[in-house]
Parts: sequence; structure tokens; C-alpha cells
Amino acid sequence: MALKGATIWVDAAAVDIDEDHEYLWADLVGCEVVEASGRLLGHVTGLQEYGAQDILTVRTPGDAMPAGEWMIPFIDDVVVDVDTEARRIEVNLPEGMDACFTPRS
Repeated sequence: MALKGATIWVDAAAVDIDEDHEYLWADLVGCEVVEASGRLLGHVTGLQEYGAQDILTVRTPGDAMPAGEWMIPFIDDVVVDVDTEARRIEVNLPEGMDACFTPRS
């Protein structure tokens, strides 16, 4: 039990991923998040795991009005495209997704 509670690091190159449907969280942090219309929602600041689905935490740009944070489900119905090389994630926010926005002052 010497490793119980310890953080274990694995080199990203050693992780096998399906490049069409799987992403390392570290590759998503910092990506810009845009709607299909081109509207910039912000940049990924982190991800959270809630069992049923992962959630992108997206902070609005500094000049956004209102400034705040989005909690966007990382699911096929919402995430249209992920381009880690371009550092860009395109989303389609269905009606009612404004409830996933928390304004910050």
C-alpha cells in the first residue's frame, strides 16, 4: 500500500488514444471554444469528470460582457469538432445551455 494516495505520472507518449474520439485532457486545456457561428465563448481552463459525462470549464475572454465561466458537456451532441493542433474546439450549444453559464465580476 506504499503508493496509496500517491500521484503517478505517465508520459503522454505512452498513452494509447483513438485520435478520432479520445483526447488527453492536457491537450484540451488552453483551446479556444467557439460556436459554429464563430462566436468565441472562451478558453478551456480545465475539465471535470462527473461519471456520466466530462465537463469542459471555459472562461470567457477578458473583454467579454458579461465575463464568466461556461460548464459545457463534452458530449457528441454539443462538441462538433476538436482540433488539438489548431487549439480549437467547436461547439453547438442547444437551446437552454445559457443555464450552464455563471457570470463573474
